[in-house]
Amino acid sequence: MYGGSKLAHIQFSLPAAYTNRPIGSLTGYELTWYYYGYSYTYAFILGSVQIVGASMLLFRKTAFLGAALILPVIANILLIDIFILRNDYGPELMAIIICISMLLILWHGRAALLRLFWTEQPNEPANSGGRHFWVRVCIVVIVLSVLTAGVIERRMSHPNHVSKAHRSAIPRNPRSHHA
Repeated sequence: MYGGSKLAHIQFSLPAAYTNRPIGSLTGYELTWYYYGYSYTYAFILGSVQIVGASMLLFRKTAFLGAALILPVIANILLIDIFILRNDYGPELMAIIICISMLLILWHGRAALLRLFWTEQPNEPANSGGRHFWVRVCIVVIVLSVLTAGVIERRMSHPNHVSKAHRSAIPRNPRSHHA
């Protein structure tokens, strides 16, 4: 259903009047739909993955692969429903049900997943010594350093930036807010 609505461009479409409105006047729902609706190709890919994955769920031999295909898409949808489209519990509840269902299908095949991603993986070569360990440590340190520098730079270049969600949580008159 949801995959087909993406292919038919029913989801992720807003009336043209929204394009003339200031971005600050749009709700989280409108911003999300506008953002995801910007690229029909992206909506087509999401819709196709949902339809192909759902079709694979209909057959025992492909159900596991279908669940693995759908889970990342539905997890992303669930996160959007929880953190951006707040207080709209209909889609959130459906996304939770679908996500749990996909997890249950994957849980049923967990032994195969463990074999594939853990037990059947080759060991590191004996002659590698601790070199691979230190390469991994360096990569983690570099990534964390870049992320930290980015956060610090962002905070320094935008010291008074407060998101719309946080702004609405700040009481207008601190004296009227009882503890």
